Amino acid sequence: MLGATASNLRGIRDRALILLAYDSMCRRSELVSLRVSDIHLIEEGNSSGMKIRLRKSKTDQELQGRWIFPSQRSAEGISLWIEKAKLTDGYLFRGINNAIDITYELKSSQINRIYKRLAKDVKLSKEVIDQISGHSMRVGAAQDLMKSGASMPIIMNRGRWSKTDTVMRYLECVNPN
Repeated sequence: MLGATASNLRGIRDRALILLAYDSMCRRSELVSLRVSDIHLIEEGNSSGMKIRLRKSKTDQELQGRWIFPSQRSAEGISLWIEKAKLTDGYLFRGINNAIDITYELKSSQINRIYKRLAKDVKLSKEVIDQISGHSMRVGAAQDLMKSGASMPIIMNRGRWSKTDTVMRYLECVNPN
């Protein structure tokens, strides 16, 4: 689906969204709640990186928050989106209307549509597209972690799950080999 993202503003946003959704295993509500001020660049010697403050989560009812450390590829995608969209404050991910005007925010229901649109663009089957949801990146990342040999506690920590039952529903149809 990354290959289906265009080089226009919408494509740059979609690429940043997909990369961060997969890396962070964020829920839809967590992705759309991120703000530009939650993005912090890290400069350490000759290398640079990014950390993102996740203010709230379904499993963080006390609003303690948590830091997410995206991959270099995700950080570059997010930085490019912020630059091209000329974002200085407010929500990180935003809608883009047909006139290519950036809206104030992106609704969580729009994430499903973005994923499905990209899946159609890469000509996935209707059956596969029908199965795609706003949690698809989260599910896929959990399954990939399992295939790479990650333990259940590691998968649960990365995805911020509090119950093994939930994770097991995501992993039940995966052949670990």
